[in-house]
Parts: sequence; structure tokens; C-alpha cells
Amino acid sequence: MAATPIELTDLLPFGRGADRPEHVVVAGDGRVFASDKASAVAELIGEHTVRHIGQAGGEPNGIALDRDGHFLIANWGLGVLQDLDPTTGAITAVLSGALDGRPLRWLNFVLVDSLGALWCSVSTTADDLMDTIAHGTADGFIFRVAPDRQSARVVADAVSFPNCMALDRNEDHLYVVRTLTADVVRFPIEGETLGPQEQYGPSLGGRRRDEYGPDASRLMADPEVGRRWGMADGCAFDAEGNLWVTLVLANKIVAIHPDGRATTVIEDPDGALLKGPTSIAWGGHDMRDIYIGSITAPYVLKGRSSVPGMPLIHQR
Repeated sequence: MAATPIELTDLLPFGRGADRPEHVVVAGDGRVFASDKASAVAELIGEHTVRHIGQAGGEPNGIALDRDGHFLIANWGLGVLQDLDPTTGAITAVLSGALDGRPLRWLNFVLVDSLGALWCSVSTTADDLMDTIAHGTADGFIFRVAPDRQSARVVADAVSFPNCMALDRNEDHLYVVRTLTADVVRFPIEGETLGPQEQYGPSLGGRRRDEYGPDASRLMADPEVGRRWGMADGCAFDAEGNLWVTLVLANKIVAIHPDGRATTVIEDPDGALLKGPTSIAWGGHDMRDIYIGSITAPYVLKGRSSVPGMPLIHQR
């Protein structure tokens, strides 16, 4: 079944009061959580009801649930991979500072696989984030933390601004959103490491070669240019194998179909409701409730999807 468009009128704000709810996770019991700059993770209970959990510092970005019901937090800017106990609010560091001499400051996303291993993306090793965005420097990397969390290793280097990631149903490939090139690549999973990357689907943006350089930040501030660049961010698979991808500057969500085509599922060019979309999550009794995180709106959007989401490890 193809993913059919979702009308903006069918989306409603949910969890007003969350601070920078970049990434959304739906637990196996249906509870909805989002990363929260004001605490660590926020449980979104209703449109105006939020419960803040923990105190992470920095900017909690990508979050995931592990087999023990703890949250893993990729803390953007702070450069720490954190473990949050939702019962006590206690936070411990899984990894911080650097890995094999590579700084973790711009740690972006964390993903848990069926073995309990953690796959993490660091978008750039530069101190100046805007310099990387301006010049498109491919100096990001992906690392894997062993299931016992006693070791970590870099599994892909020189990746162009890796952001959100997803696993296919059989965990044959790791799919990685590349923000600056507005596209997706995938890596075959070869045991504890990754094989060479390959393109997955078409380019989802339209940044020109002459738009890299010192004027990039000025250009990016132009809404028309931003919509054209797109800047891919979040991703998630539905049950039919379509990979949904958010375009944060275009206020748009597309689905890359298994045959490689891409179609638009939701679009709000002016950002009247869908503002800076950064993640997608499915839940509910039929896995058709859809939640969309945002880097700019103080809420998550909730709606209904034409196709169910593919259950994540913690939902199976």
C-alpha cells in the first residue's frame, strides 16, 4: 500500500510545552515521549499536558528506548551519549568527549538494534557548525556501541552530515539521512561494522554548487532558498517499506518507496502548522497514529497515517 498524503487539517498539536521536541518515541504501551531541552525527555500526555523527566543539560536531540526501558539520549552540543532512567530521572554517561580522537560535540542521533547495540551519528567534527553547513564538509561519522556498552568503534567515516538513521525490518542495512545533501544513503550491516555506502532514493533537495561558501547562512535564511534546499533530517519506515523523510527547511515530509521513487506525504510551505519537522514516529493500537517532532515548534503534531508504521525494536 502506498503512503497517501495527509492533509494539514488532519494534524493537531500535541504536547504543548515541550521545549525543542526534536525527536519523538512511542513506547510499546502507547505512551509518547519527546526529547526536551528543558529537562531531558518529556512525556506528552495530552495537548496541554507534559511531564518533564530528568535534567540532561545541553540539547537532547535523538532519543531511543533500550531493552530495559531506559532512554538513550544523543546530546547535541554537549557531546555526550546519555542513559536516562525514567523512574528515578538519573542520568549517566555512556560515552562522552571523543572517540578515537574524534570529538562527539555534534552527536546527533542514537538507534538501538535487536542485539542491544547502539548506532550513533555525529554530524561533524568541526567546532564551528555553521562552517560545516556553509561548505558542506563531509567530516561526520557513525559509531557503534557494543550491547554491553563496554566498547565503541567508528564504523563509517567521512560521512556528509549524518543525521537520523533507521534499520530495515531484517536489519540488513543502516539507512542514514544526510542533511546538507538532502538525501539518504544506506550501509550494509556486516556483523559489528558497516560496508560501503550506497545512494538510496533520489535527491530530496536542490542546493546548487554555487550556494556553498561564506554566503550560505544568508542564503539559508531566505525562505524560498530554504524550501529549495530542503535539508533532510528525520526518517522512519512504515510497514510497507516506505522510508518517510522530513525536510526541515521545506516544512515537508516525503516517502521514498521501495522502488526508489519519492512522493510528498505532507507539505506546509509557509510553516503555518508543520514547522521545522525533524522526526516521525508511529504508535497506537493499529500503529497508524503518527507523531511529528519539530526543532522550532513548542509541540508535536499528531495525526493518522494511511499505512501503519513498522514497529521499532522496543515496540515488538
